[in-house]
Amino acid sequence: MIALADCAVAVTDAKASARWWTEKVGFAVHTVGNGPHAVVVAPPGDRFVIHLCEGFEKPEPGNTGIAFVSDDLEPRVRRMEAAGVVFAEPMSVGPGGARAKFADPDGNIFWLIGAPTAFIRGELDRRAPDPSSPQGRRPEGPGTPSPP
Repeated sequence: MIALADCAVAVTDAKASARWWTEKVGFAVHTVGNGPHAVVVAPPGDRFVIHLCEGFEKPEPGNTGIAFVSDDLEPRVRRMEAAGVVFAEPMSVGPGGARAKFADPDGNIFWLIGAPTAFIRGELDRRAPDPSSPQGRRPEGPGTPSPP
């Protein structure tokens, strides 16, 4: 068995970055193991985490390619702005919907994308196809699309 564990983002100070994610964005913080290295953050209750990686790679400010979806994008952006989060790209609405980009203290850029609640709930239940299962079918469950 193999599973996606986390996405590493290089930071200069993992503990300070974890405080920032907690105070400014409202994420939960977890430390894995006994060492100081494995500090991770995630939206409360989410199964996907961001590993705040200190000391292994030099931070490279810019677009991480990591996106978060929200069904209350405008109020969320306003709360984050009020908390002092810097938005590299202010909220805008275009043909693809509403979006914004924000930066962490190291200049890592993250996306916020507006999405309907039903879409977000479906994403929480979505699983990739399992090639070891018969015909590579997806596990069945709420929000799991049917195979073509």
